[in-house]
Amino acid sequence: MTDSELPNEPTAADASALEASSAEHPVHPRWLLPLLGTGIAVLLVAANIGNVIWVRWSIPVTGHPLWLLALNSSNRYLLITSIITSWPPYVAIAMARLLAPDPLFYILGYAYRGRALGWARNVFPGMDGFFDQFEQDRSGFKRILDVAVLIAPNNPVCLLAGVAAMPIRRFLALNLIGTLGRIILMRCLGLIFEDQIRDLLDVVARYQRWLTLGSLALVIGYLIYQTVGRRGIVGGLENLEEELGDE
Repeated sequence: MTDSELPNEPTAADASALEASSAEHPVHPRWLLPLLGTGIAVLLVAANIGNVIWVRWSIPVTGHPLWLLALNSSNRYLLITSIITSWPPYVAIAMARLLAPDPLFYILGYAYRGRALGWARNVFPGMDGFFDQFEQDRSGFKRILDVAVLIAPNNPVCLLAGVAAMPIRRFLALNLIGTLGRIILMRCLGLIFEDQIRDLLDVVARYQRWLTLGSLALVIGYLIYQTVGRRGIVGGLENLEEELGDE
């Protein structure tokens, strides 16, 4: 065999391309995507149940405000329940519920990188500008991403932190601090506006049947809208295997 027939040795450029390809499409077990999808779906179902029954469960004395927080800890429920719960269980349950989806989206972004980002564009259309900024300058965006995880560790931000391969310790530390700060802020606002919140809860108790029916109609309508139009997180879960599954 002559020298010209010998196989070419990999160059530094080839090694860099291989490393970039591995980073963009990391190896992961086949069960990971169904597991993440199931976890997200369970939390989505819980959140929508909370959106339906919040009327009955947020009523003082006869309600179940802590169970409501366990189902859905969005800002409005954090605020409503802040004046009818004690500090320790309020903080503990709200922390657990708010943090529950974050590792799922972080792992989704970390494991599927570019494909996860493309999927997220359809699921979170309002975040297009944020995603564009990340893709234009990934290295310079890391500081912005640190602040975003600290201030607003929502689903798209956590997914983007995974895509950017933010160190897990930094992600958890920023997320924990930011989430705790959010809970304390809602609790303090609840104490400031306690009279107004109690007036609202009196109205809720008076018209709970109609408000429950209205909440149910809104949730059903919203789910149908996302399912038929394949939009939002509901439509995104339907497309998850199709867009991110292994070929």
